[in-house]
Amino acid sequence: TPLQIVAPHTAQPCVSMSVLAVGTTNPGKVAAVKTAIGAYANLAAFQVMPAKVPSGVSDQPMTLDETTQGAKNRATAARHGVEGASLGIGMESGLFQSDGKLFDVCACAIDDGEQCHVGYSCAWELPTEVTKKVLSEGMNLTDAFNACEICNDPNIGDKGGVLAIMSGNRVTRPDYTVQSIQMAILALNPRYYQCSAAVPEGINDEPAPVTADLGAAWVEQSKLVRASAR
Repeated sequence: TPLQIVAPHTAQPCVSMSVLAVGTTNPGKVAAVKTAIGAYANLAAFQVMPAKVPSGVSDQPMTLDETTQGAKNRATAARHGVEGASLGIGMESGLFQSDGKLFDVCACAIDDGEQCHVGYSCAWELPTEVTKKVLSEGMNLTDAFNACEICNDPNIGDKGGVLAIMSGNRVTRPDYTVQSIQMAILALNPRYYQCSAAVPEGINDEPAPVTADLGAAWVEQSKLVRASAR
């Protein structure tokens, strides 16, 4: 039986939205945006334009609402700040408490000119000692993890993040950033959500499959696995 492989770019790219403004110049987050939109035919052709913009929230957001607001602020500021941008995207990592525990999450917002569409990553629980240092001593996440000797890298957030360490490199900071972007893109669907006229239908349609024999599919999959492991 032929194997069904999803072709990532089977539809015609949308040419009416050519510029996507990203509310950060962080290389890891910009790369996450490019990775995420690459799976959507109507977004893959966008020119991604990073912009240094303020979040308008604290350096370490401590609630889900504050984290979300930071993402929204970045998205709107980026769209306004980059000439020709029809969409603005902002990402903000932050913390929130639930049942006495502290969780880390990434929020993503996409500003289409009229609406702000929000998505979230997976949320994960911080270790007990890290939580104490954040809440009692006011440390940021990186400093707290270093103080607890879970890592020893002041720039860990620009790499795989402490999430990579805690998950044995199974889930990384870029992974959860991409996830938050995908969840925000989900709402770019005029059939089910309020969107501006700049957002076309079809962004989230399932890509048409292409047929390939099992051997060729295995070879291509092996190439992808090896490339991602480098």
